[in-house]
Amino acid sequence: MAQSKSKCKKQKYASLDRISDLPDSLICHILSFLPTKHAVATTILSTRWKQLWTMVPILDFGDKDFVFRVLSLRKPFPVKKFRLVLHHSFDRSHVRTWVDYAIEHGVQELHLLVKRNITCELPQSHSLFNFDLLVKRNSNCELPHSLFSCGSLEVLELSGKIVLDCPPSVHLPNLKHLYLKKIKYANDDSFHRLLIGSPNLLRLHVLNRPYNNVNFILNNPTLEYLDIDNQVQDARFGKVQINAPSLKFLILNIPNCHDLSVRKAINVVEANVNLFELNQLNDDDCIVKLLKALLNVRNLILRYNKSLSFASANDLPIYNNLSRLQLEVKCCNSHLLPILLENSPNLENLILKVDTEGPHESCWTESVNVPKCLKSHLRTISLLQFKVLEHELKLITYMLKNAKVLQRMDILSGSSSYEKNFRILNKLVTKLPRASSTCELKFSTT
Repeated sequence: MAQSKSKCKKQKYASLDRISDLPDSLICHILSFLPTKHAVATTILSTRWKQLWTMVPILDFGDKDFVFRVLSLRKPFPVKKFRLVLHHSFDRSHVRTWVDYAIEHGVQELHLLVKRNITCELPQSHSLFNFDLLVKRNSNCELPHSLFSCGSLEVLELSGKIVLDCPPSVHLPNLKHLYLKKIKYANDDSFHRLLIGSPNLLRLHVLNRPYNNVNFILNNPTLEYLDIDNQVQDARFGKVQINAPSLKFLILNIPNCHDLSVRKAINVVEANVNLFELNQLNDDDCIVKLLKALLNVRNLILRYNKSLSFASANDLPIYNNLSRLQLEVKCCNSHLLPILLENSPNLENLILKVDTEGPHESCWTESVNVPKCLKSHLRTISLLQFKVLEHELKLITYMLKNAKVLQRMDILSGSSSYEKNFRILNKLVTKLPRASSTCELKFSTT
């Protein structure tokens, strides 16, 4: 009897429509996470649900044939976000009409993803907060000049086969986030005008496209986050010159660059720099100037495949704030590692990857004096792609002998083909003297 009552009680609760008891505003918020096509499908649930989707502030379309019908039935409520994905051919006037609708309803975010061969023309907006244009097919989309005078634009993303051809005057006073992904630049002036016309820019991402050879000249007093990615086959920059005194986070992935200069980067706390194929007349001068500019960095990732002369390396400053260093170098004879250890008194974490492919000399050179970080701060060391070479064993021996507060050393073999030698290394290293009695060793192979 009790079991029967319990079963009836469960069936009673299961039949309750708890969602319909929620207020309209909350249901609309839930529906806003669905593609509009799915939100409209909820009209079959009840009479009340027939109207709820018309009040949803976010419109997300994946089918052009569906747009006109939805907009004609929708209530005249504000549009917070408008996203349109176009996979097939379409009428450009329709796109303008749909974007006009979003603008007239106070759109804050506009995402237009065009994946076919078309040139898009968008009207001027004074209520647009976020614009995302993606072109993935065979044409270069030329942007209308009205886009560059949008007074309330806060986020702009341009991606794909787009030609950035800025008018002489660009006025984007509220633009905070700018994303330029694999677009084409009509000329160097266009890129420069866009940045000059964005006086309050905080975040900038640039992903270069193949065969671009644009000069990237940046002078911005407000920029805090910069990500320049040139790691695309056949992509290269002509010049990269950065002057951003407020910069805090810097990512430079520019192996193909003919002229690199970074100034006034004293506020950068995190930097990820890939210069593995830097092609400058004076590589030493370039890398030293860059590292000098990153005086107060706390977390540094540096990939550099050239040999740095002792004189150049010795010209580096003291990095009092550097606590984590990840260094990927061609071989240790660059003098870069010993100097960085010596000049980073508070370093706690070291990750080292040494590329020994091709001809190279015996690398590791000990410092005359044991670096301060080894005596009092260095706690973890990760050695990547080790091949059990003589200089690598010397490096391990030196670190274990002098790192007094070391807690852990991870040694990762570069290939399973070195497994036999790695087992020998394991036996050798475990017998080496250690300055830290609490240091743990871990060996692993890829």
